[in-house]
Order: sequence, then structure tokens, then C-alpha cells
Amino acid sequence: MTSNDINANNARKKTTFPVVGIGAAAGGEEAITELLQHLPHNTGMSFFYVQHPEVSPNGHLIQKLSGLTELKVVKGDDNVSIEPDHLYILPHDKELKLEDGLLKAAKTPTRGYSVMPINSFFTGLADTYQEKAIGILLSGGTVDGVVGMKAIKLAGGITFAQDESAQFQTMTKTAIAEGAADRVLSPKDLAKELSEFARKNSYFSQVITQMNDEQISDVDENLIGILSLINRSTGVDFSQYKMNTIKRRIIRRMMLYKVNTLAEYLAYLKEHLNEVAFLYQDLLINVTYFFRDEETMEYLKDVLLPKIIRTKSSTDPIRIWVPACSTGQEAYSLAILIMEILGENAANIPVQIFATDLSEFAITKARLGVYTRDEVLDVSPERLERFFNKLDGQYRVIKSIRDLCVFANHNVAKDPPFSRLDLISCCNLMIYLDTQLQKRLIATFHYSLRNVGYLVLGKSETVGTSDYLFTQVDKKTKVFVKKKDVKAKALFEMNYKTHELIKNVPAGGRMPGFKMKNEDQDVDKAVDTLLLKKFTPASVVVNLDLDILQFRGSTGLYLEPSPGKASLNLMKMAKPGLGFELRNIVHKAKKSGEAVQKTSLEITSDEKPRWVSIEAIPLRADGEELFLVVFEEVKTDANEYEVGALKDQRVSQLNIELATLREDMRSIVEAQEVANEELQSANEEIVSSNEELQSINEELETSKEEIESSNEELITINQELQLRNDQLAESQQYAFAVFTTIRESLIILDKDLRVKSANKSFYKIFGLVEEETEGRLIFDIGNQLWNIPKFKELLEEILPKNGQYFGYEIKHYFPGIGEKNLLLNARRVNQKSNNQDIFLIAIEDLTEYKQAQAIIAEKEAWFRNMANNLPVMIWVTGIDKLCNFVNKTFLDFRGVGLEEVVGKSWTLDAHPDDEQRILKVYEENFNDKKEFELIYRLKHHDGSYKQILSKGKPNYSSSGAFTGFIGSCVELDENVKKAISD
Repeated sequence: MTSNDINANNARKKTTFPVVGIGAAAGGEEAITELLQHLPHNTGMSFFYVQHPEVSPNGHLIQKLSGLTELKVVKGDDNVSIEPDHLYILPHDKELKLEDGLLKAAKTPTRGYSVMPINSFFTGLADTYQEKAIGILLSGGTVDGVVGMKAIKLAGGITFAQDESAQFQTMTKTAIAEGAADRVLSPKDLAKELSEFARKNSYFSQVITQMNDEQISDVDENLIGILSLINRSTGVDFSQYKMNTIKRRIIRRMMLYKVNTLAEYLAYLKEHLNEVAFLYQDLLINVTYFFRDEETMEYLKDVLLPKIIRTKSSTDPIRIWVPACSTGQEAYSLAILIMEILGENAANIPVQIFATDLSEFAITKARLGVYTRDEVLDVSPERLERFFNKLDGQYRVIKSIRDLCVFANHNVAKDPPFSRLDLISCCNLMIYLDTQLQKRLIATFHYSLRNVGYLVLGKSETVGTSDYLFTQVDKKTKVFVKKKDVKAKALFEMNYKTHELIKNVPAGGRMPGFKMKNEDQDVDKAVDTLLLKKFTPASVVVNLDLDILQFRGSTGLYLEPSPGKASLNLMKMAKPGLGFELRNIVHKAKKSGEAVQKTSLEITSDEKPRWVSIEAIPLRADGEELFLVVFEEVKTDANEYEVGALKDQRVSQLNIELATLREDMRSIVEAQEVANEELQSANEEIVSSNEELQSINEELETSKEEIESSNEELITINQELQLRNDQLAESQQYAFAVFTTIRESLIILDKDLRVKSANKSFYKIFGLVEEETEGRLIFDIGNQLWNIPKFKELLEEILPKNGQYFGYEIKHYFPGIGEKNLLLNARRVNQKSNNQDIFLIAIEDLTEYKQAQAIIAEKEAWFRNMANNLPVMIWVTGIDKLCNFVNKTFLDFRGVGLEEVVGKSWTLDAHPDDEQRILKVYEENFNDKKEFELIYRLKHHDGSYKQILSKGKPNYSSSGAFTGFIGSCVELDENVKKAISD
């Protein structure tokens, strides 16, 4: 027993009352309020309330809940003692676990659940309290708690989820869909259920505590009836699984329905056949992780798989079998390891990974290869990036890895196994099976492997008494290699079926298919007990093939190794004179089921005649039919060695043997005659059957042609489907690439306005972390960063009505980021696969653009103000040679409005005698992009013409592109005119 087991046992001894973990997130306070209002204060249970970080800490929660219940509500903290009828509110900033009846601060997060406190606490609760643990999930918009609920259920505890009354149902619906919740109830009904369970707790605790004392017998007729019902319904026989595990699972279901006895539960099963399916799923323990045993995985990657790969060619595939694969993580882990090892050579060596399981639900999920964020916590970020595609907040194994794995429903104890395998990875299945079935499976695995094939078991498993079939290759890991020179028989059918057992149970109530105290004992104990009671001479234990399994006493007088290849077969080791009779008595013992003895057999030892008696006794041990062969030397007096006496004794012996042989011959002749009659009858039936088969064969030929035609059509359809799948995969990859690459922020919300996914730009611009964002309400992420009234209006009012909206502007100050000007395009999309709406929102950050616009507007205003206050007339033309700007001085001089000037030539209203000259100079210099200077007469606002000096020069943009001309006009006074004329 490990130290963890000891601690867990100590904790259970100290805490005899049930421990209830309550997990919640958004909307959880309302749910637990209703639960406490209907929950009695004296249930004798201890309650723990754990909130996901998506909910802001409520410092007044303890005070609020204290006013609702008579339970003592306290804050959970390090070294706080666990008491019944207490409610402990666990803090957000500290991870706590239960240990030795105390709350203890966890040194390291459980399996990476640093942001999944409900999973972390529930998993620790299951490890410590097992069947005394109860898990409850209330309202929440995240996926936290699902893995923890599975752990509680696996440990034998009970799990509940809130029904549609939950304000936010992401967390509860995920648990229900994953099969992690036993019952789905409202908070009020949950309180009644807990109260009823508390009332029955003492009875069930007593049953569970006394399980090892066989309070429920392995051959209880009701237990047999339950297993028979499952067998008839599912075709799976659990009679050779470990009975204590089976009983615990049954008792767990009895606790759910408050049923006191097995007889009552059997009656309930017969009335509610759907409960048979639920019990069946409970008995199938589907739990696994990616890269579950790190040390074994490293050994496979560094040593074993490269060794297998080196022996392969392009025509010899790597063949691997993963029995009891559950939801597929182990098979995909092996596929990923192989792809990492092969690298660029992946296309050169074919890989076939066969993954099988009894559970249809598990196989269906494995085929899809879609896993939640919780389920990929053990996958490194590098592998997650390379071997998974992110899809709607979940992760899907990429197609190239999925194509390596073939998933199928398969009963490893009953159905024919795969063959020519290089590796079998069967981790943590054997611990649930009885010894007899373990031996049969090990023999089946030996049969399935190539001559140099490897078997990988779980850390707590071993090949046991089948070590003659396998050799352990690494002491740190449970990796075994097949022994080539040993033959093992693979048996694909269970020895007994449950419904047959019921019919054949003897009057004493003992049943051969179950673990028995008298018949199905350990081989050593069975033989020792029998010898001590009746025999003392030398003896051996042999199987049906007469292979010696064990020796007792000194057998040298009767047995000796034969020349040639070493063998432990009884016929090869028997001394001359014994072989025939040994085979004969074993055959008779098998046929009659009783002990058969042969006396006065003569053998020669040390050149002296000796007289021997042999006896074969049927023996059943470990579910196998064996025989105890006992040898005994018959002592004779000295005077019997006189010649006459010896002759008489020899004659007497020969007469006895002759009579025996005649009797044997008569039996053989009679048996032969009966066999001949049966063969004659069989021959006639075969002739008749042959004619029928001939007719059937002709029909099959016709059917074959039809099937071939249908097969060709199916192949064509399959190719088209494959093409569509490839196109769909490419489209998904393309859409994902666009989603993650574009500069604008993109975010996808579900119908409850919870974040399904967002691109990198969104996280970068708004300083958010993916792990703390996905699954949470959009208004709660980043400490309510997006709790914006105008944004709420878009999502809650505009989009539901219109379906889409473009150009929705929001200006908001984001704490720690600053003020942002955002332009939103939003669309409601209906997913036909599940008939649910999602919201796609594109967010364009216009902050820098708006700032630039403001700067430009400010500069433009400054320029216009400066230009309008200059005493000089200014005009600006575009490449169309027409004015697009003039200053106020220009307009005042002419006495016109801006609309009368813009879009017209700046030479308008020039003196008619000067107009042609002006236009000619302007046209020539404009085309040549040269400066010019003109003196001409321009009409003044008083109607007179004034002498004007005008200058123009080409204008260019910052990039050097020609944009037109800019010019100025100045009225010439008399002094200037005179100066110019001079």
C-alpha cells in the first residue's frame, strides 16, 4: 500500500460522514441560495462551496449565506478542521485539498488545474473520500468541474447537476453530455435528495465498510440475477470481473434510488430497463488521459518504438493494439509519439493502431477525436499546436493522426483478437479483472503478438503467474516481451455465461463461474489440502495436454527426463511401462469425473523389478481442469521373490491385465459402433446439407454479383465523401488561418453570449489571456472590461432583431488600456448541426485613425485661419486646373461667396483684354509644372479693375505626386507700379 493510500484510509477513518463538493460559476450564488433554503441543517454532511474565477469574489458571501441556513458557514483555509453540518467557502486565491480531516494548502496544482479550481478540488475529494464523496455542479458559463465530476463517479461517489433552472448552463450541460452527472435536479430537489441520502447514509456506509467481509456473497442469487440481466441486455459477462468492484458499482446505483437490498434493486432493474444501460456504463470504467504515464511514454518514445520502427520496411506496417481504449487518448498519444519519431519518413512506413472498447459511447467520442480544454491539459503547448485544431473552443486531433487509428467495439475477453502485432498497450484493465480472466487475456495477448512483440501494462499490473509467457524488459516500466519458445492457447469465449450459470447452480448454491472458497482455490492450496487429507506419496499436477504444472514429493522412481529437447510432458517423462497406463487413467478420470486407479504395474529401477500403483484424480483450480497423478510403490515380502511365487504372481497379474484389456476393448468396440452409427447419420445429413449448400451457393453467386455492384457504388460514394471531407477540412483550416491572421479583432460568442473563441489580435489589443476568457460571459471577462451599455445594446437588442449590423461605433475608456474608438460589424449565424445561434463580431480599432483625423482637422483649421488672416489673396487649384480653395481676402476683394469661386478658374473676372494672355501663361506653366508671374487687371467688388500681381507655383504631396498649383495675388499701389515700370 502506498503512502497516498494510507493517508486516504486515515482520512476516511477520521471522517465517517459524507463530504459534499459544490461547484459553481456565474449564477451560482442564486442556485446555492435556493439549495440552502431547502436543505436541513442536521444532515450530518460537510459542504464545500468552490467558485470558478469567472465570478468576481464576493467578500460578503459568508455573511449572506449565514443568514439563509442554520449550517455554520465559515471560510475555508489552511489547517481548518472538517466538521459535519458546516459549509466551507473556499477562497479564490488559494488551492486547498482535504487531508486527514483537515483543509490543507496544495503545494502544486492538481494536473494543471491552476485556473480550474472546481476540477482540482473535486479530484482531490474523489481520491481521498471515494464513495463518501458527493459532487454537485450548479450554474456556470465555463467547463470547469466536468473532469472532477468524472473522478468522483469513478471513485464510487455520487454526482448531481442543476437542471435547466440554471441561469448559465454551459457547465451543467457539458457534465450531462459527458455522462458525468448521475442525476439532473433543481436546487430544491437537490436539497431533498441530499436529505434523503443523509437518512440512509448509515446503512450504506455499513454495507461498504463490510464489503471485504462478504456481507454480499459472490454467489448471492440476486447478484447473479443482476449480472445475468446485464449479460442478456448487452452481451457482456461481468462474472469474471473483480466482484468487490462490481458490488461497489451496484451499491452506488442503489444509493441513488434509495434501494435497501439487492432483491429490490433487481426488481427495479426489471421494471426500468434503461437503468440496466446506466449500470452497464457505470461498470465500464472509462477514464484515461493523454500521455497518462509520463515515464512509460518516455521509454516508448526513446527506446521501444524506435526499436520497432528500425525493423520495418515500406511494406511491413507497424501494428499496435490498444484494448480498453476508453475515449481514445491513449491511442492518439501513441500515434503522436510515432509521428514525432518518424518525422519526414512518416509517409514511408505504414502505421495501423487498433483501438477497441466495450463502450459504444467511448468509441464514438474517440472516433470524433474532439476534446475539451480540460482533457488536453496534459498535452504540451508544442504538441497542441502541431497535432490539434482548435474548433469552437475545443480541440480536435488532426486528420493525419486520426487516420492512423481504427476504433471499434470489441470484447477483449470474448471476441477474436488482432494478430501479428508489434505492441499491445493494455494499461489499467487487468486491475478490474479476476485472476482467471487475467490469465486468459495474457495468453490471448501472447498469441496476438509477433515473435518479438511487446506488452505494456499499467503501473499496478503484472503478468502474474503467466510469467512463463513474457519477460519484463524494463524494471522501471511495466513493459514485457513475448517468449518465442512457449505456446499459448488463445481462448476467445468466456468459459461460462451468466444465464447458463443460473440454470446450473447446484443445490448448495455454489457457482463455478464466480470466485469460490472450496473449488476455485489457488493451485498450491488446493493440492496441499488434498495431499494432507488423503495422500503422502509422490505426485504431479497435469493439465489436459498432460503437461506437468507442479511436482510433489520425490518422483525420480517414476519419472525421468527424456533424451532430446527438454520437455515437462508426462508421457515423455514417464518410465517404460507407465506411459500407456498413465494416459489411460487420465482419460478415464476426465470421462467419468471420478478418481481412477491402476495397481501392480511393473517397472525396472536399478535393474530390479518394482511394483507401482498410479491414480488420477480430477482437480479444478483457477478455473482450469487439472489432474493430480499420484505414484505409490507397492511393497512385497522377501519370499515372494522366489521363482515359483514370482511366476504365479506374474500369471495372476497378466490375467488381471488381460481381463482389463478385454473390458477396455469391449468398451472401445461399443463406442466405435455408436460412433459409426452417428457418422453414418451425420454423413446422410451432410449429403442433404451439401445439396442445400449447392442451392445456397448459386443464390450466393447471384447475391455476390449484386454485392459487387453495390460495393462499386459504395466505393464511388465513399470517394466522393472522402473528397468532401478533405474539402471541409481544408475549408476549416483556411477559415481558422484567416481567423487567426487578420489584423482586426474577431470574437465568437455562443447563444448565451459566452466566449467560444477569439483571435490573437483580440487578446493582444485588450490584454486578455485565452485560458481566462473562453467559456466566460463576454461582459465578465477581464474584470468586466466589456461591460459597456452600448455594447450590451448591440448584443441583446439589435442583433437578436436584425441578425446583423455594420458600422456600429463605440467609444469607451478601457482601464489599463486607455480610450478606444471601435467600429463593430456583427452577425448572428445559425449552426444547422445543433440548431443554435452564435454571434460573430469583428472589431476594428479606429483609435489611431480618429487621432490622425483630429490632428489633420486641427492642422487644416490652423491653416485656414492663418490663410484667411493674411492680407494677400491666396488660391489653390487641383490637377483639373480649377480652384478648390481661396482665402477670405480673395473673396472680400471680389465681393463674392466661396461657392461662386470653388470649382472655377482663378482667372475669373479678369479684364477681358488680359484674359487670353493670363490663360496662355497659366496653361503653359501648368503643363510644364513651372512657376509663373503675371500682372493683370482684376475686377474689384466696387466694380472697378485693379492692377494685380499674381504668382503661381506647382504644388506636390508628401509622396511627391503633383496635385496642382498654389498662388497669391497682391494689388499694386502707385509706388509699386512705378517701380515695376522703371
